[in-house]
Amino acid sequence: MADQKRYKILLVDDEPGIRKILRLFLELEGYDVFEAVTANQALTMITKEKPDLVILDVILCGQTGFDACEAIKRDPNSKDTIVFLFTALNQEHDFREGQRVGCDLYLTKPQNPKDIVEKVSDFLASKTEQV
Repeated sequence: MADQKRYKILLVDDEPGIRKILRLFLELEGYDVFEAVTANQALTMITKEKPDLVILDVILCGQTGFDACEAIKRDPNSKDTIVFLFTALNQEHDFREGQRVGCDLYLTKPQNPKDIVEKVSDFLASKTEQV
């Protein structure tokens, strides 16, 4: 990844352990990783850091991840940002809500961090091919 652009990933989860393990796995693959605990922090960070991909928990204090995803996809400055919803919510109506707000991938917890990193790599590679 020496000559390639370093992709920026934003992790949004109120569980420090989840952020820590995902950060570790993503940084080992050469990604620049930023963290937020709330949807409001995430939206501010997206404006400032312009991440390529956001891994977003749904159950957050204040706004939900669904709300944040919808705001990201509605904003012309961030609409092309890849958003993974990463949540313990695994009912059909939750999945449909994720689709409605425009998430690129709906992942349910628990999930092997290696699998998440693989999905991140796949989505970023397909984004690069579209450019």
